[in-house]
Amino acid sequence: MTIVQQLVAGLGIPNFQVLIPEIIVLTTAILVFILELFTKSRSLLTLVSVIGLSLGALSILTISEGAITLYGLYIVDSFSLAFKFFLIVFTILAIMNLQPYVEAKKTYYGEYYYLIIFSLLGMMIMVSSPNLVSFYIGLELMSVSTYILVGLWRRDYKSKEGAFKYLIMGGAGTAIISYAIALIYGKTGSFDFARIFNQIQDNPDLATTAGIGLLIVGLALKASAVPFHFWTPDAYESAPTPITAFMASVSKIATYAVILRIMVEAFPLVNSVWSYGWAVLAAVSMVVGNFVALKQRNVKRMLAYSSIAHTGYILAALASPNGMGFTALIFYSLVYLFMALGGFIFLSAFEKNGNWTNDLEDFKGLAKKHPIMALYMLIYMFSMLGIPPTVGFMGKFGVFMALISSNVWWLAVVLVITSIVSAGYYLRVVSYMYMYEPVNEGKFNLNPIEKFTVGFLAVMILVIGIYPTVFWEISNVLTSILIMNIGMR
Repeated sequence: MTIVQQLVAGLGIPNFQVLIPEIIVLTTAILVFILELFTKSRSLLTLVSVIGLSLGALSILTISEGAITLYGLYIVDSFSLAFKFFLIVFTILAIMNLQPYVEAKKTYYGEYYYLIIFSLLGMMIMVSSPNLVSFYIGLELMSVSTYILVGLWRRDYKSKEGAFKYLIMGGAGTAIISYAIALIYGKTGSFDFARIFNQIQDNPDLATTAGIGLLIVGLALKASAVPFHFWTPDAYESAPTPITAFMASVSKIATYAVILRIMVEAFPLVNSVWSYGWAVLAAVSMVVGNFVALKQRNVKRMLAYSSIAHTGYILAALASPNGMGFTALIFYSLVYLFMALGGFIFLSAFEKNGNWTNDLEDFKGLAKKHPIMALYMLIYMFSMLGIPPTVGFMGKFGVFMALISSNVWWLAVVLVITSIVSAGYYLRVVSYMYMYEPVNEGKFNLNPIEKFTVGFLAVMILVIGIYPTVFWEISNVLTSILIMNIGMR
């Protein structure tokens, strides 16, 4: 055996076969980066991005079984593969709707494409992290790319302001997570979730409780839970709307997934600590998000506060630290992708016309001018409100039943009451579209891709709402896998 062979045998070769999706996504980002230096063809950059990500999504379907690779820093299991597939698919939809918007707004920069893809890569690393180090790397790659995306509208002061607030708040969140990791490492001597689980007992000491508490605060900030939400409305409103759609859907779902993985795999024996913490954050998020949304006249900003409320609905499932609660969280996370992306892409399609400001007045009489598009928006509003047969109802019902099964009645009551409050602003949009005469006389040039995306997502909301079994079973299987792997690595 040669010296090289001995070194390889000693170090071990990472299993690159299960890393093919990440390799394809990384290669696509680098290729788009290079192409952007030599061409200004927006269609070419869009095409290369979509093709590369499509290959990445298809490669996920070819991975038959999970594995731990990169010396224990990376796990490829059904949980991570499922989330990565949805993250890639919805990133493709966001990128497809980016070009018509930036062209109409005359704010085109090639950096949009590869920054989105690098952010996606960070999310893929996050959801596949069985270790606090690899999780931190993925979190930073996602966060830094997103900071730049928010502020990339260089000629708009609000874009710079929103990006700055996001950067400062996000940096604070990163620092808090760093302190949490330091405390947890000091207590357990490891960054690995399985080893942390083996070291932490069901009666945590002060250091462990402080580490978990700081980790919850940092992750809550990234998920825009109240009271760490202050960056969200400004960042969402000031960013180019397709970027807002990407942040409100893809970025958030990746954050929910990694929160679930860390809590379940690293700290299952102290769930009484983190379940109560997430319950309080969820309740405050539902109350503040919904009541502040009631006061908004700008629909884009209203949807930003709505996303804060939905963070509360989704994270409320963690107050029920059992299989039913985890299944409800996964299900709601996946279906929220359809609502969030669809709602913001709807705004993007109209906003690219100069006479549309996203004010409620613009929605007056929209059903008479664009009946099909108004119907799609009605479906989004009904789903976010939780009216059957939309999938939003099933998402909230799953969380409600999980809370009832764990006797967390007070949080279930908060969920119901705040959902009723949300009718005040969701139905207001619907009433403006259907119960008023048109005020905005401008002509709207809607791109076929925008029509397809908004229509496809609206139809899926109804289909999954009527037949939720498939998505619920997927969520149930992913929960089982997550629980079975506790302490096994």
